[in-house]
Parts: sequence; C-alpha cells; structure tokens
Amino acid sequence: MSERDKMTISQLVRKIRKERGLTQEEFGKILGVTGDYISQVERGRKPGVNFLVSLSKNFGISLSSLLEGSEYILTRSDKDYLIKVYDSLTPEEKRKVLNYIITLKRIPIRKIPVLGYVKAGEPYEVKDDSEPVEIIELPSEETENTKFALIVRGDSMKEKGIEEGDYLLLNPDLQVESGDLVVAIIDGKATFKVFRRVNGKVYLEPANNNYKRIELKEGMDVKLIKVTGVWTRKR
Repeated sequence: MSERDKMTISQLVRKIRKERGLTQEEFGKILGVTGDYISQVERGRKPGVNFLVSLSKNFGISLSSLLEGSEYILTRSDKDYLIKVYDSLTPEEKRKVLNYIITLKRIPIRKIPVLGYVKAGEPYEVKDDSEPVEIIELPSEETENTKFALIVRGDSMKEKGIEEGDYLLLNPDLQVESGDLVVAIIDGKATFKVFRRVNGKVYLEPANNNYKRIELKEGMDVKLIKVTGVWTRKR
C-alpha cells in the first residue's frame, strides 16, 4: 500500500510533516507555501494542484495517487501549469490530467479586485486609488470571506513564507484578534504585519529579524484590516 492509500490529503500532509519532525512553517518552505497554508490543509482545506505536484516531487509520492478523488481545487493557473508539464507525465497521469482540466468548468470562480500594493516592511503612504490594478480569479469556496486583495511588496514577513508578489486576501468587516495577520493603516501609511496584544500593549510584529515591531499607542489614527488568506503565485 502506498502512503496515499486510505488517507485524505489532510491526513497525509500531517503524517509526512510529523514523521520528519518539521513545523508547519518549515514544511511550508519546502513546498513553497506559508505555514498558515499548511495549517489550513491539515484542517481540511483543499489544496491546489501545484501544491500536490510539489508534494509529489519533494517526498516521492505518486502524482497520480495524489490526484485521485476530489480533495483538491483546480484553478485557471493550475490548468495552465498542467498543460506545461503534460509531456513529462506518465500515460496514467496524462489521462487523469485531461479529466481534471475538464472539471475546471464545474468549479465556481470569483473575480477578486486587487486594489494595489502593501509594504511588508516600513509603512508607506496610502494612495486613494478607486480602480483595481488587476482582477484575479480564485475558487469561490476559498474566498467567500474576501472583499478585495493587495499585492505584497517587501520582505518583513518572509519567515512566514509570505514573499513579494503574493496576494493578501482581505475583509475590512471582520474583527481582528491577537495573532491575526493584518494590514494596518497608521496615520495614512499602510504596512503588513502580525497583530499582537502583549501585557496590555498592542504591537504590529514582523516575521523578519531585520525589522522592529511597531507599538500602537493612544493618539495614533489606526485602521486594521484582517487578512483572510494569502494566495501565492507558487500555489
């Protein structure tokens, strides 16, 4: 029996990670995703096909076995990726890939407006741009709590696997709790950090030792927008 037999993708990911003694952050770096993404997959989130291909390559698991069933999502970018690697697949995998491309039509897709950029580093001035800089298409089930997206610039969150060019999915209507990823607009300048309450004080923390945390004090004009997810181009 293969590692995949009688196991869900969530169970398999958790099993492989724990057998190798890796944290979710460490495991995510190997696969090119964030630790938060690994956490969500282990709790039942359906991963994208690119994630399954990376899992197959890095841990020697048959791609065909990972693609069995319906425990994944297939986006437009996944379809384009599969077309590129099609010639390198086995005959069995080629057959499956053709079926998966067909299923793309059955997956509800939402168009998410990308309203600009946010700096993962020093705060930068927010410009009042009302028109989206682009539109991205993502699965509806992955983005039901998302209102809009921003593109990450800078590297202050790299230790969480969040890199320049990744998309932050946001919802300004959701309540922010300690430990949440947030976009913070402070006196008209925006930054991307982890929101944290410590001993009665409030901080914005980076995930890069080259940056200092920011303490939020009385008198500051602060607006916090909760990050509902991170969508990386590698996924």
